[in-house]
Amino acid sequence: MGETKAEQLVTAVYKVHVHCKQCENTIVTQFTQFPGVREVKLDGGKVTVKGIGFDAEKLRKKVEKGCRRRVELVPPPKDIVTEVKSKKEELKIITVRVPLHCAECAARVKEVLLEHKSIYAAKIDLGKNLCVVEGLIEEKKLFEYIYHRTRKYGFIDKVEKKEIIVEEKVEVKKKEAEKKKEGEKKEEVKVKEKVKEVVAPYFIPCTHPHFIDYSHPELHGFKDTVFLHCSHSNQFLSNENPEACSVM
Repeated sequence: MGETKAEQLVTAVYKVHVHCKQCENTIVTQFTQFPGVREVKLDGGKVTVKGIGFDAEKLRKKVEKGCRRRVELVPPPKDIVTEVKSKKEELKIITVRVPLHCAECAARVKEVLLEHKSIYAAKIDLGKNLCVVEGLIEEKKLFEYIYHRTRKYGFIDKVEKKEIIVEEKVEVKKKEAEKKKEGEKKEEVKVKEKVKEVVAPYFIPCTHPHFIDYSHPELHGFKDTVFLHCSHSNQFLSNENPEACSVM
């Protein structure tokens, strides 16, 4: 079986205009036919593609040309937290003999093979009439699929197995500590933006005969006066004068 090789599962996101069911099927087919693509999900105008060893920009150009519409590659977000998850996979490399009459016929067979969700790669040898398929498909299902789609009879020439480790970066939720830290930062910003409140000091009421209580300024026609308890000059602020103001 050979030594186990690690492969990175790549995820690419695209934007494309979809207006009907037929063009939806065409778009999915164009993405699926690209070598290395394993999974295609279409949600409205958003296409999520997963695969191994494919070039995201070359795939975009290929689909744009095949569908004759603008396809936009969405850059991955930078502020997400990811972790790598690994799993083992056992792939089959199946060599099938199929009658191939011309280059156009060989290209069509390759497209058909890559459209199958369990076939990840396909190579065609026109001179030897051979198709080398790599994926998870069973031999019998492969034989039936080729005949159903191309009306060509083939037979299995060789089957090999290959074990690989698939590594995928998966988005994870932020830790509670990080969330708490973000909450503290937000609270700190709110405190800085908060307007300082004016706190009136504690006063012992003035005992002078001409004292006017401004602690309720609305009663005297004032709106913005802040707790004025005495309107006298500084000479009345004396501890020796029994009728002076007492301040504490």
